[in-house]
Amino acid sequence: MKNRRQKLSELIMGKIRSGEIVEGSKLLPERELAQKLNVSRNLLREALVMLECMNCIEVHGREGIFISNTDGEEFNSTLNSVTLWPENMVRDLMEMREIIEVPAAGIAALRHKREDLEKMEQCVDELDRIFREGESRYGDGAKWDSLLHSVIVKATGNPLLVRVSEDLSIVLEKYIGQSRALVFSSGNWPRIILEQHRELYEQIKTGNRKNAERTAHKHIALARKKFAG
Repeated sequence: MKNRRQKLSELIMGKIRSGEIVEGSKLLPERELAQKLNVSRNLLREALVMLECMNCIEVHGREGIFISNTDGEEFNSTLNSVTLWPENMVRDLMEMREIIEVPAAGIAALRHKREDLEKMEQCVDELDRIFREGESRYGDGAKWDSLLHSVIVKATGNPLLVRVSEDLSIVLEKYIGQSRALVFSSGNWPRIILEQHRELYEQIKTGNRKNAERTAHKHIALARKKFAG
C-alpha cells in the first residue's frame, strides 16, 4: 500500500506534466504549492525530496524549484520508481544520526586535534559564505554541511565509528542534503542552521563534552522535527 508521501509525489508529477502547478520552467512557490495541493508543508517537502532524488526536479535554494524531466518513457519510469523509497527513510536516518553524531560530538570535544578544528572552521566559514552570497555551484551547501559532520566524527579518532558514519553519510548527503536545499528556500532556517553549526564547532573547540553533545542533539532534533514531522 502506498503511503501519503508516495501518493503526493505521484500527484505532483502528474500535475507537473499537465502544467497545473508550473510557471515557466519552475514549480509554484512552496507555500502556494502546499495550499493548492491542500497538504502540510512538511509532507510536501518529503515528496519534493523524493522527486529531486529521482531527478524530476532541481531545488536551487531561494531561486525556486525547477523542472528537470517530464517527457516520455523516462518520466513514466521515474513515476513507477517513486514507490521504491522506504516509508520511514527520514525517521530512520535521523535516529541513526542521533545514535552516531551526538556521542561523537562529545568525544570529538575531548580528542580533537588542531587540524580537525581547522577543517571544521573551514566548513563553517564556507557555510557562512554560502548563507551570505548563495551557492556558486548547486549542492555546495549540502556538501559543506555533510563534510562538517564527517570531520566531527573523524575527530573522535575512533576508526570503527568513522567507518559506520561513512556508510551513513552516503545516504545522508543525497537524501538529507536535498531536504536542506528545500528548507533553505524560505524563512529563517538558513540562519538558524548556520548558528547551530557554529555553536557545535565552538563547543568542540572549547573541549566541553556535555555542551557539544547537547548542541548536536538540539541540531538533530530540529532537523527531525522539520523533515520527519
